[in-house]
Amino acid sequence: MSTSSRRVLVAGCGLIGTSIALALRQRGHRVWLSDMNDAHLRQAEQQGAGDAHRGEHADIVVVAVPPSSTAEVIAAHLNQDEDATVTDTASIKAHVQRDIEQLAAAEQPPPDTARYVGGHPLAGRERGGPQRARADLFAGRAWALTPTPATRPAALKDARWLVHECGATPVIIDAVDHDQALALTSHVPQLVASALAAQLADQPDDILELVGQGLRDMTRIAAADSALWADIASGNAQPLADATDALAGTLQRTASALRDGTGAAAVAHLVDAGRAGLRRLPGKHGGEARSFIAVSVVVRDQPGEFARLLTDTAAAAVNVEDLRVEHAPGLPMGLIEVFVGPEAAATLRAALASRGWTLIDDEPVSEE
Repeated sequence: MSTSSRRVLVAGCGLIGTSIALALRQRGHRVWLSDMNDAHLRQAEQQGAGDAHRGEHADIVVVAVPPSSTAEVIAAHLNQDEDATVTDTASIKAHVQRDIEQLAAAEQPPPDTARYVGGHPLAGRERGGPQRARADLFAGRAWALTPTPATRPAALKDARWLVHECGATPVIIDAVDHDQALALTSHVPQLVASALAAQLADQPDDILELVGQGLRDMTRIAAADSALWADIASGNAQPLADATDALAGTLQRTASALRDGTGAAAVAHLVDAGRAGLRRLPGKHGGEARSFIAVSVVVRDQPGEFARLLTDTAAAAVNVEDLRVEHAPGLPMGLIEVFVGPEAAATLRAALASRGWTLIDDEPVSEE
């Protein structure tokens, strides 16, 4: 429970907005909700995220609408809520910032844009909607804040407060630098996942039975909302085009090497470079990256088996870092990989073996 309750309006009741509202309600704050979609608003209310906004005064307004609408909604709230800090969650920042400045310049008197702080929580799921919202969605995640030189210190303090109350870590960054970074770390990965998955659309069923876990992992986010991603891409077009060109160039050079007989060296170089890049990714909660062991367990495809495995794993008193399920097409069983630290792998293996589980060899896993 937070020591002092504050009043927050969340404008936009999708996955991100509703998750923010749930996190704040969990901390004891007064939360109001608004959304043009009445069904989303009702769903968020039913989940306990807050109450429909009827004009009540808020200390902080969080705008969580699609990027193409973000600037307009921010400008409206800067006008309506004369002393409230206004922030947003859009995954593009420079375009939104420019639009707000243009909207403000066209009004007389102009709204106080010094109360606006751009924000972007680096969390989400491949499918959206308030029904998928969680209060812990932002726990341990980075949350970018993009103040301008004109941003009032009190507004930045409010934005930091919001981030901390949602369990995330604030990262102060320039809006242009943010967009260039996100083109590489978020927007290109979406295009890659979608391009890979698109190649499966017309494949015969017998080919799809040969799909392994690697492709499943890489295409998970291909289930994303196409309208949302079209919106993001158009708002970050140049950085995204540059990052896409860079990736395409790497793949084209590899393809050329494969055709001229030097493919082995080119692929080895690419894989080595990839491992070097992977090692630079921060670990859990932003800490140093670690290597894990995948303890692989054969699980029969019948009710209660997954729950029994989780119970037996908990009884082993080891810290589980992640889980991954790999199905065996056409067989009444699957493989569940339980990721633990190297120091805990032997303990978990012994505990599960003693409870009758079938295990396969431990697999070292590169840094998380």
